[in-house]
Amino acid sequence: MGEKKEKTEEVKEEKVVEEKVEVKKETPKKKGNPFIVGVFVALAVVLVVGLGGMLLLNGNSKGKDGKTTKTTNKVKEYLSDYRLSGNSLEDFDLYFLQLENSHQNIIYSPLSIKYALEMLKDGTDGDSKAQIEAVVGDYTPRSYPNNDHMSFANAVFVRNTFKDNVRSEYLDHLASTYGADVVFDPFENSSVINGWISDKTFKLINNLVDDDTVQSSDFFLVNALAIDMQWNQLLQCESGSSLKCIEYNVNYRHEDYRDSIYEIYGPDNYPAMEFDNQSDIKSVKVGASFNRYNIVRELGEANIRKTVGDAYREWLDSDEVKQVEKNAKEYGYDSNIEYDVDKYLDSYVQELDSNYGSANISTEFSLYVDDDFKVFAKDLQTYDDMTLEYVAVMPRNISLDQYIKDVNAKDLSKVMNQTKPLQIDNFKEGVVTKVVGNIPLFQFEYELQLMNDLAALGIEDVFDINKADLSGMLDGAKEYIASASHKANIEFSNEGIKAAAATAMGGKGAASGGFEYLFEVPVEIIDITFDQPYLFVIRDKATGEVWFTGAVYNPTKK
Repeated sequence: MGEKKEKTEEVKEEKVVEEKVEVKKETPKKKGNPFIVGVFVALAVVLVVGLGGMLLLNGNSKGKDGKTTKTTNKVKEYLSDYRLSGNSLEDFDLYFLQLENSHQNIIYSPLSIKYALEMLKDGTDGDSKAQIEAVVGDYTPRSYPNNDHMSFANAVFVRNTFKDNVRSEYLDHLASTYGADVVFDPFENSSVINGWISDKTFKLINNLVDDDTVQSSDFFLVNALAIDMQWNQLLQCESGSSLKCIEYNVNYRHEDYRDSIYEIYGPDNYPAMEFDNQSDIKSVKVGASFNRYNIVRELGEANIRKTVGDAYREWLDSDEVKQVEKNAKEYGYDSNIEYDVDKYLDSYVQELDSNYGSANISTEFSLYVDDDFKVFAKDLQTYDDMTLEYVAVMPRNISLDQYIKDVNAKDLSKVMNQTKPLQIDNFKEGVVTKVVGNIPLFQFEYELQLMNDLAALGIEDVFDINKADLSGMLDGAKEYIASASHKANIEFSNEGIKAAAATAMGGKGAASGGFEYLFEVPVEIIDITFDQPYLFVIRDKATGEVWFTGAVYNPTKK
């Protein structure tokens, strides 16, 4: 308990006692429902204000330094371990994943929830505001570009007959700070609001609110977020696609190493894989090879010339060569047999030496693999100087449920930041490194129990009819937030990710003339197959801002 404060002329009330209200990190109850939908991510947060008002919000983030900090007002001191202090990955971004950790697919947007809280905060006062400030901390919303691949928009919808109850200063603030459209509507049905949301989410979110909800509401705050982004290259070459892809086929001359992804799949014929005891999961293949085995240096040019030269001379005296010459003479073509052994060896050694330093990839990505984790990261195309990165993390020795329960932002960031791009210098000297794997495709939908989640975070008063203080947005109207929900859907595909958010809130072989001498080479394999449940983050590569967080337990079946 704090010290008692005497009443002042400015505060017309009885003596009050300052209290500390602290929200500590703990693993809350599991909640939530999975659905099925979308290369899309779509999500929605809906905040319903009393008998008159739904807030649909979405946004952008500031982070947390791991220290408990506090926000005070005239009555209480509020503490939160989830206070935001930066815009990279923070514990707040994982909070809802941990809260609703229940061995099922989940997708939500920390960005959306942060923006919702910020916009709501601007319309509150007293304890209602202090509770939100204890979480959002120093967070400052930033603007995002709008183009054919990204949509970011805000609006406030007000019932015509409720117009006089909404502070004009608040409407002006939303317009100037968040670029919000201000729309007055009779609220006879949901067509105007749903139409606006659909337009701002590339038609991915439709019919978010029903007629009954609109008719019983007085205003809505709405933010709509959508992305429709492709990979820089297809994950795997696909028949008939107009997107860039690499037909992966590796052949190191005179070395016993071949690798390829020779199948060209179509959208209905992706390779099957096993995933967490589930068979016939739709996937794509990825691969890469990095030759850092300097065979000429390791074996010595003289030894190579003697070994290959002896074999080549033996071959020149063979019946095979005699038959080749006979056929060439009979059918009138050049046999192309090189009888000058030294000249042949000069070419052989040069070709063998050229293998060292070769790098072949099926598609661009970054990876990290150790005994505990597999990490796969891939950039989406850059639009208006903004690049989003998809990062998937699969724990190998413990269940995803347990990992989610115990992980914090610092530990997850450490794992994610160890990924290395497919550049030859990032791989081991003295061997050929072969990267191979299947990446599952998935699509699903999920809805957070947002009101309960925020209450568990310490944001309670705005949901209490007797405590809510929305005086920053309303003038003379006593209302509260009656419900809050957050819905998202995602499709991870061979082409990319679309996302929408409406927040309402050596050996022997063949060379010239039929002769080849293959040297076996040391090969190390890195298996990047994601065959167990894993979590993922979609973030702004420049700032670390987390747009979406989720977990995959059940990918798409073929």
